[in-house]
Amino acid sequence: MIAPVKKAKILVVEDEAIVARDIAAQVIALGYECVGIASTAEQAVKLAEHARPGLVLMDIQLSAGGDGIAVAANIRTRFNLPVVFLTAFAAEDVLERAKLTEPFGYILKPFSERELSTTLAMALYKHEAETRLRNTTRQLKALSRRVLEVQELERRRVAVELHDELGQSLTAIKINLQLSQRLKDKALIDINLENIRIVEDALQQVRRLATNLRPSMLDDLGLAAALQWITEQSANRSGFSVTFHHVRAQPRLAADIETACFRIVQEALTNIARHAQAHQVEIRLDRDRDRVILRITDDGCGFNLDEMRIRAVAGDSIGVLGMQERATLVGGELTIESALGQGSTVQFSAPWRTHEELM
Repeated sequence: MIAPVKKAKILVVEDEAIVARDIAAQVIALGYECVGIASTAEQAVKLAEHARPGLVLMDIQLSAGGDGIAVAANIRTRFNLPVVFLTAFAAEDVLERAKLTEPFGYILKPFSERELSTTLAMALYKHEAETRLRNTTRQLKALSRRVLEVQELERRRVAVELHDELGQSLTAIKINLQLSQRLKDKALIDINLENIRIVEDALQQVRRLATNLRPSMLDDLGLAAALQWITEQSANRSGFSVTFHHVRAQPRLAADIETACFRIVQEALTNIARHAQAHQVEIRLDRDRDRVILRITDDGCGFNLDEMRIRAVAGDSIGVLGMQERATLVGGELTIESALGQGSTVQFSAPWRTHEELM
């Protein structure tokens, strides 16, 4: 007998009262919860809407000419619930009609407890897997759409900075060079000094632009130095205090792990600055046996995790989706803990892979 992973809710649709009670008793004995028994199509739809079971056991032949297959199709379409058919009829035409509703099982009466247990367990597992896949697909679509939007916003920002800052600097140098041709030699020194100052400003603008895109210290000095830099930058801009703790004298991590850690911290600090109203933020980078553990904790206002997950699935929380995607791409896991008024914690865990292991 296959035991259910958790106590799922089962709706029994059967027009014979004695049979229905027996099925309900078997369902309960298997560790599930029977949320109701329906004998007609109308009752089945109403119970499915209000009880929202995890699965429907549907008799194909219902009283008063009711068609269980049509009811199953209605329930699948409206509520996206898995349906397992119960029937004493094995006619080929009935089976073909039943297939059109994409059932999660088909049990012929009479059936054994083991057969019912196996069918229910497999149907619930399949439905859960399909739900996860559907949510993942929706997240990926939302993430892809938002990534394109963010790319365009970033390109627009870089274009504006190039035009407004570097463009103005280069234009000033051009004007000075043209002016130097019309002035006497004694004015050339002042013009050249101004050109040098403008070029130095332009170089600073280029360095700042490049650093914002990807800090060179992440490649040159490693993750710890880059995280120390970004925490100081965030604290200066946002007004909250940031402390960073890490294990010193550790070998360099693989480039993809370092990049994932840096971007997750970057996104987490951005979210804290925008929404958390935090005073204290703590970042920890540790090693736990063969895994790297990154934790970002704040004492801000917190948020409702269920609502956040709904927004993430709908594509309204690109930051969370981005962090989850980065974690997945390097074989890691991302967990988020939060509650209203209790701050939040973002933890990233990934295999400990060093730079030398990839060479």
